[in-house]
Order: sequence, then C-alpha cells, then structure tokens
Amino acid sequence: MPLDWTPRASVTKLRILLDHYQTTALKRMFMSRTVFLGFYFWILMMLTLIVYLPYLLLRYLSRKATDGYLRFFIRGWARHILFVAGVRIDARGLEHIPSNSRFALVSNHQSYFDIPVLMALIPYLLGFVAKKELDRIPIANLWMRAMTCVMIDRKKPSESMELVRRRIEQARKGYPLVLFPEGTRSRGAHLGRFKTGSLQMLFKSDLTILPVSISGSYRLLEETNRLRKGSVKVTFHPPVTGTGRSREDTREMVEQLRETIRSGCSA
Repeated sequence: MPLDWTPRASVTKLRILLDHYQTTALKRMFMSRTVFLGFYFWILMMLTLIVYLPYLLLRYLSRKATDGYLRFFIRGWARHILFVAGVRIDARGLEHIPSNSRFALVSNHQSYFDIPVLMALIPYLLGFVAKKELDRIPIANLWMRAMTCVMIDRKKPSESMELVRRRIEQARKGYPLVLFPEGTRSRGAHLGRFKTGSLQMLFKSDLTILPVSISGSYRLLEETNRLRKGSVKVTFHPPVTGTGRSREDTREMVEQLRETIRSGCSA
C-alpha cells in the first residue's frame, strides 16, 4: 500500500512526532531534575556535619542553648530544601499551634516531604515516630537522634509501644512529638486506616493533641517517582485533649480525630 503523503496526513504525522519528542524531553527534564536534587540533598547532608560539631559541644554546656541551636538550624534546613525543590506551602489555622511545647502533633502522611513541611511550619523542635529502617541512613540518623526521634520496629509491637510511651513522657516535659497514625505513607490523597495503639496512649496522657491535615504533598514525588514543583496545603485544626478518658471513649476519640484530619485532606 503506497504511503499517504497528502498535506493533511503529513501535518498529522508531524504533530504526532512533535508530541512524542516533547513528551520525551519533559520526561528527561523531570528525571534530570530529580537526579540533580538528589545529589544536592546528599551533598547538603554531608555539609551539615560541620554544623553537627557545635551541637556535640553545646549539649554538654546548656540544654536550652542546644535546643535553640537545633531548632534554628533544622527549621532553616527544612525551609531551604523546600525552596530548592520548588515547594510552596499554603498553611491554614496557624493560630491553633499551641503556645507551649507540651503537645503531640497527629497528621496524615502522603509523602516524604511531609517531614520538612512540618519542620518548616512548627516553631518548636519536633521529634518524629519513625520506622527503624530510617536509622540506617547515614548522617540523617545523627540528626534524627538529636531531634529525639523514636525508631520503632513494626515487627515488635510491645517494644515499639514502650518506646512511644517513653517519648510521650518526653513530650510532657516540653519536647513535641509527631505521630503519623497511618503507619506509612499513603502516596495519594486517600487517608489510610489509623493504628490505634499510640493514639490511645496519647488520649490517656494530659498532652494537648494537635490534628493536622496535609493535602497534595504526594504529587511532589510519589505520584510519578519524579520530583515536581507544586504546592502543599497544611491545615492545623483546633487542639484536643483526652485526659482521664476510658478505653471506650478513646476509641470514639480516635474516630473523631481521623474524621477531623480527613476533612482537610481533600486534594
């Protein structure tokens, strides 16, 4: 069959070729940007070792000075990472952030970017409950320990609950705790099922609980496995407390907490 070289057919083929090359070029651009920022991140992490040395000295001199130093540096680092990655934050309800540091922040978890987003917004030094695999990441694990993060082994629930209990006690002394009750990243707009063990301990403590909804962060990386610029909506809801609640009451409060967080997760 002879090829159709009519003007209309030629224009159609040209458009198909242009679309193909344009799509390929965009994919290469996103991939190269992802690789570049990956290298930049690790170079930046290695450079933080210079800042880590004064921390080692300060912690033997003054706990207050140490906390102030860590808070200033880590919050600045988080904001820098978000700026370089092209992440914009639409923060709502900032007035709900407690005026003192005796609280626990409970949030959904869509992306790795949720962590620097929260660190950039909260004016306190935060300690995250994280899976133990993160403790194997060089340099990052040093800073996570400095932040009093808790590394739990999900295969050892009893041991993990004890570690969380101890971290809740630290929060009662003024070192805020961040908990992602889904247990892992959802990688999308949906809200996963909450694991109730840690939440029940929170509700039985006298800590203020700050519910937070993060929306759109999965689009930055997890949606395509390529880093993209974009915006993240963060909603801080009115704080709640659960001192003296019975087991039945705490179950009901977990459901109410999940519904509150879900209400702000719309994409």
